[in-house]
Amino acid sequence: MNIFHLLAWLIEAYIWLIMFPYAILSWFRIRPDTTLSRIQYFLYQATEPVLRPVRKIIRPMAGLDFSFLVVILVAQIVLIPVLRA
Repeated sequence: MNIFHLLAWLIEAYIWLIMFPYAILSWFRIRPDTTLSRIQYFLYQATEPVLRPVRKIIRPMAGLDFSFLVVILVAQIVLIPVLRA
């Protein structure tokens, strides 16, 4: 496995194991002081450094936050040439 495939694997793992679970958990109201709330907080801490700069550029519109979609789209655009290398 070369460095490009490792980079692509890390990006995919971040998207599927961190970002998607955070997005799904954000749809639900979770009671504080539960295991699920601690998991949600961990995922928030892991995604916020990536999503915050995008939110500064693209503000939420009508209560919808599109920063997640933008990050996923950019990650996929980066992955295509990386996987061809």
